[in-house]
Amino acid sequence: MKSHSTSKNLITRLTFSAIGLAALCGCSIASKLNASTASDQTDSPCEIVIEHLTLGDTPMPDLSAVEKAVSQITLSRIGCTVKIENIPISDHATRISLMSAQNDQLDIINTGRTVSLAEMAADGILLPLDDLLEQYGAALQEKEGKLLKANIIDGNIYSVPANLYCGGNSGFLYNQDMASEYDIQVSDTMSKQDIESIAASLKSHGKYLLSQGDGSNNPILLGTFFPSVVPVGSSMYANGVSLSGDFGTDIVNVFETEEYLEYCQMLRRWKENGWIPDDSLTSGLLVNQLFQSQKIFMTWLTANPVELALQTKNYTFPVDMFSTTTQTPLRTSQIQEDGWGINSTSQNPEKAMEFLNLMYSNAEISNLLMNGIEGKEYEKISDHIITYPDNVSADNIGYSRYFSVFGDFMDIYQWQPVTESFYDDLKDFQVNTTVSPLLGYTFDVSPVASEYTAVIRVLSEYLPPLECGMIAGVKEAVENMNVLLRDAGIDRIIAENQKQLNEWLRNSG
Repeated sequence: MKSHSTSKNLITRLTFSAIGLAALCGCSIASKLNASTASDQTDSPCEIVIEHLTLGDTPMPDLSAVEKAVSQITLSRIGCTVKIENIPISDHATRISLMSAQNDQLDIINTGRTVSLAEMAADGILLPLDDLLEQYGAALQEKEGKLLKANIIDGNIYSVPANLYCGGNSGFLYNQDMASEYDIQVSDTMSKQDIESIAASLKSHGKYLLSQGDGSNNPILLGTFFPSVVPVGSSMYANGVSLSGDFGTDIVNVFETEEYLEYCQMLRRWKENGWIPDDSLTSGLLVNQLFQSQKIFMTWLTANPVELALQTKNYTFPVDMFSTTTQTPLRTSQIQEDGWGINSTSQNPEKAMEFLNLMYSNAEISNLLMNGIEGKEYEKISDHIITYPDNVSADNIGYSRYFSVFGDFMDIYQWQPVTESFYDDLKDFQVNTTVSPLLGYTFDVSPVASEYTAVIRVLSEYLPPLECGMIAGVKEAVENMNVLLRDAGIDRIIAENQKQLNEWLRNSG
């Protein structure tokens, strides 16, 4: 999982179905694969457009220089040039749907970040990658290994995991300067009680503990504070959860559980105590923006070496992380929430796959896309550790990577204060990662699509104010919401999920 950057607008996502299917008309992967040979270097070079998710619309004056440097490599290696399309993460769901509908070129897109992989596949936004991987993705297949099976939807692979070292415990990224200034003691693992004990101190200094941004249609922090609650077959709690952690196979409606009620009551208490912002629903500010401006002490993330290294560069103050859970197995949802897919409207899917394969096997390309150009964006202080050049900072850097992950972290330079030990830590993390017994199971929501639409409509009304602690009568609101959820068909969704899981368990056993 990633830092909580933006609310997931599921209503917007559901518009993908009509748009994606229209965009897919006349587009046949088989005909494209037979139309040309990807290794044929005699054809004039094509251009591959890859999506880069950013925090906002901040200009990147060195973007064209990075494109040129990458294209010099790809032109000689795979006969194509590369264009980077910056898209703010808050606009991602809308932009990719519109670009698909208008047939605008965007060959390689982020999957799972703001729209689930299952939805994108069902809505025709993505091409199946099985044949492309076999023909042009040898390096990718070798590096991805067991991760690929988590991205199989209805028998086809629709995405390649972007982060080869995903997974980890639930936790938070926090501001080290603030902790030091206010004498806040942070340990590697913190309980809910530990976290609440520091909130009053923060308030006395005019700082908030955290923020939920403008709320969400998905109770993102629920599993962080109640680790026994785990979504099954999807990252969406609306599709049902296990109350027995990753090893549970009985699916229930989370919104009727004591855990969910306690979670909402906790957030209400935090709001009443002044520990979270009063204007979460109206400020229009993303959680990352609040953290960057040092209005809040911490923001949610998956606690692993990669996430900490990625976040280190994004802020002008030192950061560190702590966990709220221990020994969380690698889950399907953790893999699916950060991937690369090939747009169904791509005119050159072979070249797109060749580029993905090269990006994960060529350290020069991955470093250009992750870090920019040596001497402009960074300078090396050791073999693999980099820092800003003189007169360059996070505020004026000419090119910066924010959310998208380009390449294998073992090949990528890391930003100070990360040290050379990062690479050994990453190896240890990978070796010690356990795997959920349900890895590879994905819930297909299409048999209950109308119920899902109705359920999301209810959640879109109730969850944002509940998540932000804005509702005084929490118990009554949750009870009212559950009446509407039952009317909308949430029980049929959960029954369908249970049916599919039981079949998957029979076939995988």
